[in-house]
Amino acid sequence: MSNEITLAGYSGSQVDLYENALLTQDQDEREPFSWTTVTADIDLTDNGLIVTNNSTSKHLHIIRAFVFIDVTTAIEFYMPVFATWTGTAVTGIPLNRAGINIAPATALSDANVAQANVILRIATNELTTGQHGQWVEFGDNLALGYHDSLAFDIVAESTAFYSAFIGYFHNN
Repeated sequence: MSNEITLAGYSGSQVDLYENALLTQDQDEREPFSWTTVTADIDLTDNGLIVTNNSTSKHLHIIRAFVFIDVTTAIEFYMPVFATWTGTAVTGIPLNRAGINIAPATALSDANVAQANVILRIATNELTTGQHGQWVEFGDNLALGYHDSLAFDIVAESTAFYSAFIGYFHNN
């Protein structure tokens, strides 16, 4: 007994193998990284985290973000106009140890980045007895080209926060 299905002249097992090969090939070409800030005390005028794609040949897809803040406030995610900023360097950590080890990106925390192109604003609703973080899912919808950036800002003054951007580089 055969477990193959024939549809319009194509064997089902051959189609499945072809589709799986494409999915695997696409995933193998991804170079995933995480950028994380931990226990920073930033000024009201500074941002929490900004990541800028420095690759001329790969898009940076930010698929999710995590933010914990110790005060009731709003968090704004925005895509600022490219500039050279100063702040505390944040190293991209490779999530695929078999791939590249250095992210072709610049990441900073505690940098004074002018807000522009706000794409999302969320409220934390934090209380001292019920603090929690929030995940933001972008899926594959947020792609950064050369010198494009994603940043987040804490609207109120905070004394502590944690954050992470998780994403991957993929050929243009």
